[in-house]
Amino acid sequence: MRPFLLLPTLCLRALAHQPDASSHQSRAEAKHAFIDNLLSRMEIEDLVQQLHLTFADNIIGPASDNALYAHEMRFTPNASIGHMHDWYPLNKTYYNDLQRHNIENSRLKIPFLHWAECLHGVGSFNQSMFPQALALSNSWDTHLVHRVGRAIAREARSIGVHACLAPVLDLCKDPRWGRCQEDWGEDKILTAHMGVAFASGLSKNGSWADGDAVAPVMKHFAAHGSPQGGSNGAPFMGHGNREVLEEHLVPFRSVVDKGGVRGVMMAYHEVDDVPSHVSPMLYGQLDEWGFDGFVTADDTGMRQLQVGHQIAESPADAIAQYYNAGGMVQFYDYPLYELLNATRGLIANGTVKEDLLREKVRKILGVKYDLGLFDDPFIPDNIDPYQITLDHVPLTLESAQKSIVLLENRNNTLPRNSASSQTIALIGPFGDILDYGDYSGQYGMYPVANSTTLRQGILNHLSGTNGTLISSMGANTWLYNAHYPIPPYHLSVNGSPGGLLATYYADTNFTSPLVQRVETPVGTWGLYPPPGVPSNNFSVIWEGELEPAVDGDIDGWLGVALGPNTTATLYVDGHLHVSIPFTADGNILSNIPERSYALHNSTSPPPGSEPFSFKPGKSYHISLEYQTWNLYQKIENLGSLNSQVYLFWNLVDRSTPVEKSVALAAQADIIILAVGSAWNSDGESGDRATLSLSTNQTFLANAVFALEKPVILVLHGGRPFAVPEYYSAAAAVLHVNFLGQNGGQAISDVLFGRTNPGGKLTVSVPVHVGQLPVYYNYKQTAKKKWYVDIEALPYYPFGYGLSYTSFTTSNFRAHTARGNTGNFSATDTLIFSAEVHNTGKREGSYVVQVYLLQRVSQITQPVKQLVAFQRVYVGAGATVTARMEVEVGRYLRVLGRQYEWGVERGEYTFAMLEHGGWDATWSKGVGGNVTMECLG
Repeated sequence: MRPFLLLPTLCLRALAHQPDASSHQSRAEAKHAFIDNLLSRMEIEDLVQQLHLTFADNIIGPASDNALYAHEMRFTPNASIGHMHDWYPLNKTYYNDLQRHNIENSRLKIPFLHWAECLHGVGSFNQSMFPQALALSNSWDTHLVHRVGRAIAREARSIGVHACLAPVLDLCKDPRWGRCQEDWGEDKILTAHMGVAFASGLSKNGSWADGDAVAPVMKHFAAHGSPQGGSNGAPFMGHGNREVLEEHLVPFRSVVDKGGVRGVMMAYHEVDDVPSHVSPMLYGQLDEWGFDGFVTADDTGMRQLQVGHQIAESPADAIAQYYNAGGMVQFYDYPLYELLNATRGLIANGTVKEDLLREKVRKILGVKYDLGLFDDPFIPDNIDPYQITLDHVPLTLESAQKSIVLLENRNNTLPRNSASSQTIALIGPFGDILDYGDYSGQYGMYPVANSTTLRQGILNHLSGTNGTLISSMGANTWLYNAHYPIPPYHLSVNGSPGGLLATYYADTNFTSPLVQRVETPVGTWGLYPPPGVPSNNFSVIWEGELEPAVDGDIDGWLGVALGPNTTATLYVDGHLHVSIPFTADGNILSNIPERSYALHNSTSPPPGSEPFSFKPGKSYHISLEYQTWNLYQKIENLGSLNSQVYLFWNLVDRSTPVEKSVALAAQADIIILAVGSAWNSDGESGDRATLSLSTNQTFLANAVFALEKPVILVLHGGRPFAVPEYYSAAAAVLHVNFLGQNGGQAISDVLFGRTNPGGKLTVSVPVHVGQLPVYYNYKQTAKKKWYVDIEALPYYPFGYGLSYTSFTTSNFRAHTARGNTGNFSATDTLIFSAEVHNTGKREGSYVVQVYLLQRVSQITQPVKQLVAFQRVYVGAGATVTARMEVEVGRYLRVLGRQYEWGVERGEYTFAMLEHGGWDATWSKGVGGNVTMECLG
């Protein structure tokens, strides 16, 4: 049973007329009585507010003073706000004032639940940015993942966030899908354990009321990672409902049982011709699991029942179907008045029962109760979100280091000796940019504090040595000239790098200076003015030096990208470079422009720029004048930022980018080729039909490899790349995904041996997109015949990864928790163990992987299935014992032909393998096999 909170003697529960509880009343009884009392006094308007997600600026308004509260609440004037989103107040006063206003101006004094994006960091994009889930999954380290979850929860709660929209538990079965980066890989067992680790970190193991815990909201329910054609939201293309139940729901069930999850977000797509938002099968599973939390639509997902799936004739019909199926909260689907009027009508005509809505609201109130919001919903005075974020900088580096996968290392190319007098050429668009992936601020390149690029990290290693680094972009990250925010270390004030000197003015005319600080002129100020500035109508001047990262003349671009209702003027060495007049629309490119943009603008200047010739070794004096007016209320899904400004450059030469890069690379002893993808091609709405590099990067890579110099290939992105021609030619290959704010330092630490890579792949890497799917746990008949033109198996299998040291394993054994070594039952827990010996001269890590091999069953089984794993850290010459547990009834059960769950009798053979590839299937494993009999 989950723990419940003791009733306090005062605070908000008293305000809500909480009945006195006798000293012997149990926590569960107290909670039940409190919510019963509250529900008995709730009217339709109160219920609807608890089933409605409010966009923050509908309340806060252009002046950031909550002036729109009365207008937003005019249809439910005495009700309390149910939920808030798209709101990241780094100043606790903003949150506390609005929460207090909500409580004091409502009849029942119900605190609102504050939601936030927390995929790999809090969605303020001014706090820690950890590796994306897919990158973090490559660590195979559940303890690390738990710590990252704890850090994110602590940062979220420090700005008033109560519910985090994470973890994503979809299985990446089709890497063409742009959202694979949000997942934990292709496997159900790995995803289950990683999901539990992350969710339990967020929830603090279900201690929701603690001031540094949040309620995780798992998504997307369910089987969203196998869409038709890899297209986001397309119908599920798996083997049917059995696959959904036996495979895709395993992580969700585990996280419900073990992760402290209190919310679930439904998926956009359909399964077996039924949209997930109204799926009896999916809601039935939540009921069967005893899920104790709330259900939310995905953003406009309920409305899609009408306008997308077309199973509803009207908004009221869509709302009714959603309610009656099991849905609860709407997510920006319909305006509040439309939801309220429709709900009233549905209750009046008997389509939806009022008691049904009350039971939904009961669960929502239960989550708020367990979070302690009826005790104290405010941020304490002693909480400092900036210091909390600073505390987590070492964890952002550690998590990035442990997420890197070494795929090739021919002739021991790595690690490099930083003390040698070598010339290293860093070539490619990802050499000197920040690249976090989606849900990471504009372009996924926002220069959060303490972030590093790869070039910056390499320079840190070469400092004080005879080594030389030369660098060139050579290509854009996608098929057009993009905005690249300038990393802070290229900007300086009085010789001190880290930004420009900003002077903030209280007006828009540069006449009333208020605040000065050193920062990067890349700002997204949310719904509030910058710290120290009283109004959203303000002006700023940034001034200092720009030192470009070029080792030859580059005719590129320099400019300013702006949001709506702003203007800017950029001076270089006292001369006007760019002047952008007041714009009501802004010139910022979307994170993932549609294909038509690249087709028609592949050679166009980045909006807001002018040509600029960057000279090696030259410094430029920069002065950027910026004015902004907050003139209008923001609209959900159209914008939640009052002011935006990005000082950017584009260092891809306008005429001969590849030629200049190759000429530079020819001077080097070794080349680091940093290519891949960013948020402009990988992410939500970033689905791809190919898994190769973009054509411009392909031209660059071909030319670099043609030099026949040793090339270290560093692949960035949110999915695997099918580039066998480069895998076979490279001297070394690093698979890095999106590593977060310290990715650049982490990669360079691996390159120079400060970190020994130990990550393993969690998505199989295909030879060609035409092979898909190539996941490791295929059915035997899937590979009965081979293709006649290309290889049928992946280039690199699930679970694969190299190290700078070597290991041997031995004494693989298994027994039940009761001590049986020959048999087990459905209620047992299996315990696997093995010795791992580091036979090399470096400390390192090894991922022990235990697979269940194909067996005779009434339901066809895959050739192998991961059942347990553990990453162990072993000193040079040392030996450690790995120990892993498997709950038989949870992870070894099958859904029989009559759709009845059970653990089948018979022999089960478990193998400890290096990875999940075909060549490991037929071996005896790296530590032998263990066969046990299940007695049922």
